Amino acid sequence: MFRRDDEMREMKYDILALDIDGTLTTSDKIITPKTRDAVIDLQERGIKVVIASGRSEYGFRHIADELEFKRFESYVMSFNGGKVTNYATGEVIYDNPLPFGLIPKIYEQAVEHGLGILGYEGPCLISGNGIDKYQEYDAWACKLGLKAVDNFPTYFKSTFNKCLLTGDPDKLRVALPYVQKAFEGQLNVFLSEEFFIEVLPFGVHKAIALENMLKVLGSDRSRLVCCGDGLNDLTMIEYAGVGVAMANSNQKLLEIADYITASNDEDGIVQVIEEYFDYV
Repeated sequence: MFRRDDEMREMKYDILALDIDGTLTTSDKIITPKTRDAVIDLQERGIKVVIASGRSEYGFRHIADELEFKRFESYVMSFNGGKVTNYATGEVIYDNPLPFGLIPKIYEQAVEHGLGILGYEGPCLISGNGIDKYQEYDAWACKLGLKAVDNFPTYFKSTFNKCLLTGDPDKLRVALPYVQKAFEGQLNVFLSEEFFIEVLPFGVHKAIALENMLKVLGSDRSRLVCCGDGLNDLTMIEYAGVGVAMANSNQKLLEIADYITASNDEDGIVQVIEEYFDYV
């Protein structure tokens, strides 16, 4: 189930970064009591735990609260690296929003390829080009509202950090290279799930956000353990001192990870904590 070497076994790690969906939470979108207790215990022992998610911060506040992030002044990364916040104080230490002028062009791509599109407004997902089942699933998983608007390109009054294009997997696979070409050198466009295309500011990804966070914490990547399962986790898995793939991960992560743990439905995070933080 795993790959490691003596140097990794002996290294002292002080930060654990966790993706949410497919990693921290089970297939039913819950944290098991065993995993919750292990993460809280780790924080009580002085190890920083970071949520590193593609969701908006509103989409995982219930998870951060369940893990007592305010008590430990833990950090949360939202929008696949677009923003990093001290959860207890609300201090934003890194923020890279979408250029406002590109939102109409992203919408045009969604319409051209027959895809749904989501933007973010506080605790609500804003849908353009029609609500689909994938948007409804995202709203349910993140405990967010979902509202359709007919003026998506001009609707938003405040900046936000990403757009999400949604649709049937076959449609998204066909559309992806066209959307990437349309924004080459302007935006970061990639498939995070088979039914989601992420559209982020150019150069934004989870590793960049973690790098900025580590400067604030006075740590470095060699002492960082990152856990994930999807393609949006690839950069942080490569960046970390130890990159961990869940057993249920995308094949690319399984190929490059330093360590493969049990699946998200088998308390794989507990296994990682026992393997790399048992010295605390």
